[in-house]
Amino acid sequence: MGALGLCRSLGLAVAGIALGLTTAAFPAVQTSVVPNSTPSGITLVDVTSAFGGGGGGSAELYYRRLGDTDGKPLYTFDQDGNGGRSTCVAACAKEFPPYLVAKETVAFGPWSIIRRVDGARQWAYQGRPLYRYSGVDPVPQGPVTNGNAVADGKPQALLDIMNLDTKGNSPKKGWRRAALVTNGAAMPPEFELESVSTANGYAYIVPATGHILYVFKTAPRRPSDWTPAYAAELAKGVGNFSIITREDGRRQWAYNHLPLYTFNEDDGPDDINGLSAQDDAQVAFAFRNFMPASVTIKVLPFRGPIMTTSQGRTVYVQVRNHNQFGGRENRGGFQYSYFESKEIGAQGCVDECLKKWTPVAAPADAQPTGLWQIYTRADGTRQWAYKGAALYTYSGDKVLGDNYGNNLHEIVYGTGFNEDRVKLAGGDAREVPVLRCQQGAGRSRRPGRALVFLVVPGPRPSSSPCLCRRRAVGRSAGDDGDPPAGVAATRYRRLGASASSCNRRHACSSPPWRC
Repeated sequence: MGALGLCRSLGLAVAGIALGLTTAAFPAVQTSVVPNSTPSGITLVDVTSAFGGGGGGSAELYYRRLGDTDGKPLYTFDQDGNGGRSTCVAACAKEFPPYLVAKETVAFGPWSIIRRVDGARQWAYQGRPLYRYSGVDPVPQGPVTNGNAVADGKPQALLDIMNLDTKGNSPKKGWRRAALVTNGAAMPPEFELESVSTANGYAYIVPATGHILYVFKTAPRRPSDWTPAYAAELAKGVGNFSIITREDGRRQWAYNHLPLYTFNEDDGPDDINGLSAQDDAQVAFAFRNFMPASVTIKVLPFRGPIMTTSQGRTVYVQVRNHNQFGGRENRGGFQYSYFESKEIGAQGCVDECLKKWTPVAAPADAQPTGLWQIYTRADGTRQWAYKGAALYTYSGDKVLGDNYGNNLHEIVYGTGFNEDRVKLAGGDAREVPVLRCQQGAGRSRRPGRALVFLVVPGPRPSSSPCLCRRRAVGRSAGDDGDPPAGVAATRYRRLGASASSCNRRHACSSPPWRC
């Protein structure tokens, strides 16, 4: 393929949040009226234990900082206090420009709008005015990583990240990085508020089990699948939480006057399988994260929640290749670095790449909000980005649920004029077999750098209690009939789930199977 030789191999990963028709089999995450975590024009950036990618495992989320439309940090000034008044004017306002409000935007919840002395409208969060910095934003030094764990050898590095007024977070004394606050919500002591990426919001959970709490207006259709959130005898209502008395006389927590339950078939902290079990089931949200109208999260059997477009096409991110423990196909294996994604931007897929990959377009009037930012491509079109990573759909996906682009690699070789592409790909080298076209037949291995396409937030095979999968139309023959009993039984025993439980949860009680 010459100096610009690009070689593709399996290694892409799906964007993990899907869009499409809402049906009983493929329910969308509910869109009931719940306030957004941020207003239009204010973004969120995850600050995690994974700074350079790689290592494997799940990155620990420290907090989410507030950003401008490009994701650059926003700051608060200690001298302002939380009374909704700005004291940063004149020279101070030149060094720290106030973050102004668009004309059509309105205040809500902890987000207020203050009037400056010059009449300009400025955003304030929890009463504290927000600013940008005119210089170079400081970068906190992350803890040294070793494999999957954050090393304990340099605790000061962790403090530099967590304390918002330290040198790594503050460009000047008296200033601190602004962060989203979620620990002040009024709730019963047995519940916690946690970010749930698969549900795209902040949901109440039971920390003792890690299970998400659900509400629905009707009675549970299968009571054995649900566990009521029982309240202690001396418990009292708080905030939006109240207590109702069940028919059996026991007390149960309710949220916004709807009874609360956990779903018994949720295996992990980010599982939302209850949405598939009952049509009117809803996650108990405190607030949601913004999502473009053209994208949604759907709960798909066998693959978990994935992201798709309104036409039902699976959405992918493009990230750098890292050789990590357990590979991509493990829980947390589809995470990626925000900083690396910003370096790639929309430049990772150009020319030949665009013949198979289509950027997810952002409308002309769209505003970056929450975890969503917008890149402007070389041709002037606008492209959505999720957590800093540009989003694409794959030409090989034809129907809702297809993710044939998942974990596909675009290999970039460092020859000739391709050095800029190699630098953009970064990451770890990847060797792929190549055909030797001269001096006889045969294959050799050639190292290159790779950009990988991944599903968002990604399939989570480790959370499935069985191997059964419905065979897709057009797959190889011989998959029909009963599953291989020995293989399936081994999986059931290892994960502590019965065959009947697997069949009920995944609708695998009848052929075709794929194991």
